[in-house]
Amino acid sequence: MLLSLLVGIGTYSYLLTYQSRVESENSLSSVYVAKQEIPQGTSLAEIKDQTLLEIRRLPLKALPIDALTPNSNLDVNLKTRGPLSSGQILVANYFSADTNPEVGLAIPKGMLAIAISLDDVARVGNFVAPGARVAVFSTATDRSGSVQTKVLLNEALVLSIGSQTLQMTNGALPTASPIVTVALSPSDAQKLLLASKTSELTFALAYENNPYALIGKNLDASKQIESGN
Repeated sequence: MLLSLLVGIGTYSYLLTYQSRVESENSLSSVYVAKQEIPQGTSLAEIKDQTLLEIRRLPLKALPIDALTPNSNLDVNLKTRGPLSSGQILVANYFSADTNPEVGLAIPKGMLAIAISLDDVARVGNFVAPGARVAVFSTATDRSGSVQTKVLLNEALVLSIGSQTLQMTNGALPTASPIVTVALSPSDAQKLLLASKTSELTFALAYENNPYALIGKNLDASKQIESGN
């Protein structure tokens, strides 16, 4: 009888512990999420007053560090450092007293920032992130009907995905956005803009974030791979 009682107590204790662990792993937290596109320079007070956000309950373990909640004490006079996309979780470091455009987008000297739209496959399954260096491939059909693929650019620096920049990625979830902004020289920017209108673009990642070391001058715009080859 005593043994049965002890076994019962032990089983009950185990079940309580297991239930507590499951509830902890699946616990939800209320966070602020952008209800629509929010322009750069919009204060948190304006976002709240204009109902540009909504409260969602999301898994606690999946939230970025410093995600804003109804209990957050962030200064409502701080303004967005860049535009925020609809559905984006609001994070404290998205806001700043200084709304200089270059705070959120660090463009290297002598380069231009160019934004293009790419699907998940072209972004290497959404693994392309701010700070990545990518090779850019271009695929198009020529006048004879032959499909050709070539290396358009040996290397391009990714500045942002959507409104997420390298400065914002610390502890944040990767942004799933089709808008990719890259830094390029003026001549390469011209190539990319033209190709984005006339061909299908694909980004490629390389070992140690160095596609140029792999591709270099081994492949260039003069070397094309045609369908059927």
